[in-house]
Amino acid sequence: IRDRYMGKKKDSDKKKDTDKKKKDTDKKKDADKKKDADKKKKDTDKKKKDDDKKKKDADKKKKDTDKKKDADKKKDADKKKKDTDKKKDADKKKDADKKKKDTDKKKKDDDKKKKDADK
Repeated sequence: IRDRYMGKKKDSDKKKDTDKKKKDTDKKKDADKKKDADKKKKDTDKKKKDDDKKKKDADKKKKDTDKKKDADKKKDADKKKKDTDKKKDADKKKDADKKKKDTDKKKKDDDKKKKDADK
């Protein structure tokens, strides 16, 4: 009893203190573990969200690019068709002009022949 009052702790008191300290340490460790797990989950969720956004942006970009390509293709096809039609019309006109010229020349020759024959 005298030892207790003189500041010396009994073994049972020492054990109690040690147990309390251990319990507090374990509690702190558990809290830290939970905190880390929560942070990790939060980071993972954020990363997933960012990845999803990136994928969505990439898909949109691809869609826009494909749309533009299709529009360009159509534009090229329309231009080609227009050019082809223009060329066909020009060729037709050329042929018609040549035919008319030949016809006029033939008529002129026929008229000349007839005139010569009348003489």
